[in-house]
Amino acid sequence: MTVHMRCRLAVSIGCLLLVGSAAAAEVNFTFKSARRDVMTDPDGIWSGDAFAGGKASIFTYEIRSGTSSLIVSQIWNEDCSSSVCPTMLVRLEPGGRRIVLVDDMMHQVLPPNDPRFAGLPQSAEQAQYEHHPFRLSGDGKKLLNGDFSFDIGQSKP
Repeated sequence: MTVHMRCRLAVSIGCLLLVGSAAAAEVNFTFKSARRDVMTDPDGIWSGDAFAGGKASIFTYEIRSGTSSLIVSQIWNEDCSSSVCPTMLVRLEPGGRRIVLVDDMMHQVLPPNDPRFAGLPQSAEQAQYEHHPFRLSGDGKKLLNGDFSFDIGQSKP
């Protein structure tokens, strides 16, 4: 084997190891928007019964990749309890098609830097959760929300 081929092989193995270790890490969603006291969802994720009780607040988090993106949208409406609210993980595809991947009750989010909660004492875990309440597992098969875990199942257009 020539020195040139050994060098190429080493570079290829290094790239595979780098990609493999990056794929094993959890991926955080980033905060996208907070809409308070709305009667409709500008993103078109929530409709109908979600607004049956009147105005609601919607908080969205996003991961973009190539031509599609994943959105986690949580609505604060009459279906919320003291700690969980209706939440959806939706894949937005080119052309605007929306595919619901998870639809469940999840830990209630507090949008980053929300003035209503400014100055409240927080642990390191609470501060981390405030900035990244939603994550994808390293294998991309689960949506993580605090200590909750949701399988990303079959697509529901």
